[in-house]
Amino acid sequence: MSTQDDDAQRSMEQKALRNVRALVDKIENTEELDRKALRKQLTIIVVAVLAVFGIAFIAWQVTVPREQPRAVILPPPANAVTK
Repeated sequence: MSTQDDDAQRSMEQKALRNVRALVDKIENTEELDRKALRKQLTIIVVAVLAVFGIAFIAWQVTVPREQPRAVILPPPANAVTK
């Protein structure tokens, strides 16, 4: 092969390698953005679930009827020694 053909071949190989590198960079960037979006969605879901449980707990506490505390009187044991 001639030098001109070698240079043309090398030029095409370098261009192809640059294209492949650009595609790899694009895929890596897309994957990173997908991971960030997934993490954000998961955070929103967890916060929403915690908020729903918090509201349900507060609503339950508000609606529970309040009873007066009862005093329970226990008799002394039958075999207790008194002085």
